[in-house]
Amino acid sequence: MEHALSFLGLVLIIPVTLFVWRAGAHLHKHESKYYIAVGFFALITGVYAIILQVTSLDFKAEYPIWYALLYQGHLTFPFFVLVMFAGALKAKSKPKIMLMKVRRELAILGFLFLIPHAIYLVWLALTNYNPTGTLAFLVMLPLFITSFTQIRKKMHPTTWRKLHKWAYVAYALIYLHVASITLIFNIRWFQAGDIGTTGYALGFVRFALYTIIFAVYTVLKVQNRKRPTPPKQAKPAKA
Repeated sequence: MEHALSFLGLVLIIPVTLFVWRAGAHLHKHESKYYIAVGFFALITGVYAIILQVTSLDFKAEYPIWYALLYQGHLTFPFFVLVMFAGALKAKSKPKIMLMKVRRELAILGFLFLIPHAIYLVWLALTNYNPTGTLAFLVMLPLFITSFTQIRKKMHPTTWRKLHKWAYVAYALIYLHVASITLIFNIRWFQAGDIGTTGYALGFVRFALYTIIFAVYTVLKVQNRKRPTPPKQAKPAKA
């Protein structure tokens, strides 16, 4: 079970993509309702994360699937993957058009789903000297706030664009976080005898998949930047 759950964030990329494909228009039209629903959910699970910190309940052992989804960040990961690739895919391609229509909405929802994970594991991240996830959260916080249309309208477009270039820093930190966490705990658990050879090998498979995803994103982004922008056609002169 634990080995399967460790791949949950990667597997969830498929259903979240299908959701965007089938219900992206609904998400865009009713974005406020989605924000309220997911925000309330994040608030409740975030408060519960604080309660878990001061109780003896082993939530991971009692509810392993919910623990993986809410408090290990697997639920938020596919949202940020789609946000990343929306900006890296070829211009005017169908996948890019589909994702760009709801890119802002996906970024906001992804951050809301991140909140319980950040609250629950912030102390573990800091005490294990691996603050990459906390740094990513802090970098994304102003990006999250300024993603709302009401806030963006109050900002100068140039200032907004400069601020949101920090998203690349957040992407790098997300990769460092998931990759380093995978390697550190994989090796630590194997040395402690908590996982066997199969689990140890699967840890490196998971690390390789994370690396492939971010490597493909980087290549696509570089290719997109090198691709020349087609010249605008001049409007025909009036007779």
